[in-house]
Order: sequence, then structure tokens, then C-alpha cells
Amino acid sequence: MMKTMERLLLKILRPQVHHTLDLLQFAYQEKVGMEDAITYLLHRTHSHLDKGKGAVRIMFFDFSSALNTIQPIRLRDKLLQMRVDAHLVSWITDYLTGRPQFVRLKDCLSETVVSSTGAPQGTVLSPGLFTLYTSDFRYNTESCHMQKFSDDTAIVGCIRDGQEVEYRNLVDDFVQWCRINHLQLNTSKTKEMVDYMRSKPPLQPVSIEGDNVAVVTTYKYLGIHLDNKLDWSANTDALYRKGQSRLYFLRRLRSFNVCSKLLWIFYQSVVTSVLSYAVVCWGGSTKKRDSGRLDRLVRKAGSVIAMELECITSITEKRTLNRLLAILDNECHPLHKILYKQKSIFSNRLLSMQCKTDRLRRTFVPMAIQLFNTSQKGKNMCLALMKVLKEQGLPVRAHFFYPLLTHHVKDKNTAGVCVWVEKGLPGVVLVWWMEKGLAEAVLGVQVM
Repeated sequence: MMKTMERLLLKILRPQVHHTLDLLQFAYQEKVGMEDAITYLLHRTHSHLDKGKGAVRIMFFDFSSALNTIQPIRLRDKLLQMRVDAHLVSWITDYLTGRPQFVRLKDCLSETVVSSTGAPQGTVLSPGLFTLYTSDFRYNTESCHMQKFSDDTAIVGCIRDGQEVEYRNLVDDFVQWCRINHLQLNTSKTKEMVDYMRSKPPLQPVSIEGDNVAVVTTYKYLGIHLDNKLDWSANTDALYRKGQSRLYFLRRLRSFNVCSKLLWIFYQSVVTSVLSYAVVCWGGSTKKRDSGRLDRLVRKAGSVIAMELECITSITEKRTLNRLLAILDNECHPLHKILYKQKSIFSNRLLSMQCKTDRLRRTFVPMAIQLFNTSQKGKNMCLALMKVLKEQGLPVRAHFFYPLLTHHVKDKNTAGVCVWVEKGLPGVVLVWWMEKGLAEAVLGVQVM
């Protein structure tokens, strides 16, 4: 009952605070998630290093019990500054203050403690309140920015010619802001990673509250392993180990004579979810040797299930294209402006980015643009051919328009096929689906 109440409250609160949200807060926002946070960080990093000599310093901050340190009175003042309804603010303040807590173990009860600090763990409302609590500190310039995913905060500084004053000032300002807002930084778990393009100039360590921040070569950020060479070897090793352990359970299921359909469901939910985790961020940048290791696991799984499974490269391309289309439809996405600038004024294509290094060329944005243009090329040719044939009164042949339907047939997307039916291609669609043997099963058409 309480969680239902919190969902209703959150539905009322979100429209009132939408205009004040930090665009670089990637958590708990519609159509934005973990992959977008990693993709944006990597794009800023690769774009800077592609210009030549320079370095990128990334500071990953760690909080000590972030949700437990929210100050309700300070949150109330921030919500009022955001012009949230006063009655709603009063309800939230009352919700966070005077909360009785106790521990029950069978028939034993502990003493009741009244808490007026922090937000309850495991609730629907608490994560959203934390993002609002931290939304007033934001920073984004050409050479330095701060991005967040809930309480996972990273400051990225693009250093050139040793000019790192802005980066250090931003770190100091954020530490001071945390102190004012009673957010406790765990300096022992706060790490810094430095990536160089070519030369490695000596860089002075950054200190927080008198302690030098440790510089690491690898760091696990939002579930993926980043390294200072950005070659994804450490991430591939971790995925390979996880994939092997999950593959063991798949083999065990087969030994119990489980049917292929259930084995496939288990593979998709347990094995593929690991091997393709955040594949949009690293799928195009891995070495051939690393991608080959993951594909071998897929082939082994296919032999266990007794069916051909989709390789990692194919999954990467499909998800990359879908992510690009989602970004183009979301004007609030941090990468939307970057991609929108690449739109051609003469066609539906996107202009390719200028990349000096292959490392940038194989990242998300350039790769997604290339995939998008390839998909548009086939569609544009088919549409132009269709128009000419109709104008000349010539017969329309089904095989002329395979690129329009291939994607929908592969995904068994009935709605996508029906779109082309409405555009006046019932004959073409029916012939195509009859050839695939899916007309009766999907479209409900009886084939004589």
C-alpha cells in the first residue's frame, strides 16, 4: 500500500521538477539509463584524445551511505526553490522525519529509535529524492564536466598542455558542496583514472581532505570495467569468466533433458544478459581476439541448445542502431545535439564524424552513424524504385522491396509489416511472408 502511494506521489512530483533536473543525471529518467551514462563519458574522453597530445583525468567519487545522509530540512528548501507545490513539500518532509524504526527477530523486538535523517532504504520515492537533493550542483563545459548516475558521480577533466586548474577547482568545489550538504565522501574508495593519448607528462595527484586520491589502471563503473588504455581487455576477461560459469548451469539443465525452448529462455535471461551487458558501449571497440572469445562462448551455448544463436557483433549492431534512434527522438539526451548537428540537409542520412584515430572511429557515435546510414540507404532506394514503378504503371515485384521488410520479418514485428500494408503494398507483403512461411502464423492469412 505504501509503495503504491509513493508511486502516485512520484507521478505528481516529476512534472513539477522536470525543468530543474540535471541533464547529466542519467538515473531515474525516462528513456535514459546506464548505457547512456557510459556512452557519454566515453564520447567526451575519446573526442578529446582524438585531437592529439593531451590527457583525460576521471575522478570516480564514492559516498558513504548516500541515502542515509539526506537532510529533510535542506531538501525541503531545495524543493521550494524548484517551485514544488507547498502541500507536496510538507508531505515529503513529514515522510522523512520522525520515522520510528526497530528490528524484529522472531519474538524479540529491539528498542524503537526515531530517525529524522536520511531516506528509507528500498522505497520507491527515496532514489528520486536523492537525485533532487543533488541536482543543484552541476557542471558542464567543453573541457570539464560532472555526470551522475544516482550516487555514482564522476568528474571528467580534458587536460591539454598541463592546464588542469579547472579540473582541480571543480573537484574542490564538489568536495566543499558535499560538506555543506552533509554528504560524506569515502576518500579511501574514491579513485582516479588517467588516460593518455601518446606522451605521459607527469601529473600531480589530487588530494581530498588531506588524502591523496589513488590513481588506478582499471575501475568498475556501473558494472563495466574501464581501463586507462580503453581497449576493453579487462572488461572482456570479466565477461568471459561470468559467461563460462553461467554456461555450466546451461549444460546441467541439458543433462536433465530439459527441452530446447526452455534452454533457450534460460540462455537469453541468464547467459546473454551477462555477455551483452552494456554491449552498446564496448561492442565496436573490442579487439578481434576478445570478441572472438565471447563468440566462442555463444557457439558453445548454441551446441548445447542445438540451435544457431546470434553472435555478439550482430547484437551490438542491432542495439546500437536502436539506441541511436532513441537518442534522436529524445531532445533532452546529452548526445542529442551532437547527433542532430550531423544531420544532412539533403537527405535523411547523418554526416560522418571526422576521426583521426581508429579508437574514436570504433566508438558508439561514429559506429551508430555508419549503421544508420547503411539502413537508410536500402530504404531510400526501395522507396525511390517504388515511386518510379507506380508512376510508370509497371508491376511491383516483391524482391525489389526486401530491405523494407527484412528487419520486421527478422523480429516477427507484425505492426511493422502492417505499416507497409497501409502504404499500399499488400501484395508485396503477402508474397514476402508467404515465402517465409509466416503468413498464416503471424498475419493470420490463409495461404491456398
